[in-house]
Amino acid sequence: MRRSNGVFSAQERKTALWALLMAGLIAGMGLMIQQWSQPSVGPGGIEAYMTAPAPGVLDAQPVT
Repeated sequence: MRRSNGVFSAQERKTALWALLMAGLIAGMGLMIQQWSQPSVGPGGIEAYMTAPAPGVLDAQPVT
């Protein structure tokens, strides 16, 4: 008679547990690195994203 308690063997369960632990470790390290590093804004820096206001527009006004 089979003495297994499920579909997977003990070795397969152990391997799956290690895979989940490693995936969690990699994800956690990625989050830490993301917190410590500055966001990439490209070769032009933040100034590349700044635009001049449209001529004649002083402020947004609701249409009445």
